[in-house]
Amino acid sequence: MSLITNFQDNNIFHNFAFDIILYYHPRYKKAIINCDNIDREHPVQRWRYFVLQKLYTKVEYKNYVKKKHKKYYKGYDFATFINYQPSNHMISIYNKLSKFSFGEYILLVQRGENNRYLYDYNTKLKLEDYLETKNLKIPIRVCNFENLSAQEQYDICSKCLFFIAAHGAGCTNILFTPKMTPLIEINFRKHWYCDPICDKHFKGEISINSKCNGRLKFKPHFHKADYHNLCKLINKKYIEMEAIEYSEGFLSENPICKQRIYIDGNALFQRINFKKSFI
Repeated sequence: MSLITNFQDNNIFHNFAFDIILYYHPRYKKAIINCDNIDREHPVQRWRYFVLQKLYTKVEYKNYVKKKHKKYYKGYDFATFINYQPSNHMISIYNKLSKFSFGEYILLVQRGENNRYLYDYNTKLKLEDYLETKNLKIPIRVCNFENLSAQEQYDICSKCLFFIAAHGAGCTNILFTPKMTPLIEINFRKHWYCDPICDKHFKGEISINSKCNGRLKFKPHFHKADYHNLCKLINKKYIEMEAIEYSEGFLSENPICKQRIYIDGNALFQRINFKKSFI
């Protein structure tokens, strides 16, 4: 029996949450991807193929597959912060993707400059430069997943001791990290005023840090619980840090697409030092 899918979304979290975890079954040996209208060379589709290869003995593309099979797992709630208990289903997936128990270095995930880039609030230094001033005994590695192949993403994540990133699809790669590696996620709870971004915010007529009269898709609170809940389900440590402020405006109408994000670098440093003794 085989997995059959025609999922076409080019977002790695969507591929994992809305396709892979719903249909995965440990008895399946082969996965079939219906490749109609799928650009299999797209980096996200390469990532999905890479993950499926780790979950199944064989993965094939086919031009048309008529048969559909039932979902074996209902997924989880991405919008509400829930104190989930570990899930055997999710842990079975994670165990096939995670290779080591302990890591060797701090992994700081940065995007391109002015694309959710992380800075220290007080010094205005790039976060990696600020952490270097703290003379940490643990090496720091910085990566931009957009510039790495799926294999390279796996390799750099598989040996990290801490995984630090702003909220975004790249956090899905916590699935590749060692069992004891915590996710330290920078959230956007502060100054979360409109979704989609209103014209005044987008055009810079009011500060990105100022309240507007825009509307919210959900209730008036930050609702991005994707990785908090994922960590609970795979029994992984999760640490959330709140941004202090933002600058340079938005890149799109998506409120997570801020250009510069400022956090309390010293608070992050203290959390790394505290957690280090427990890992």
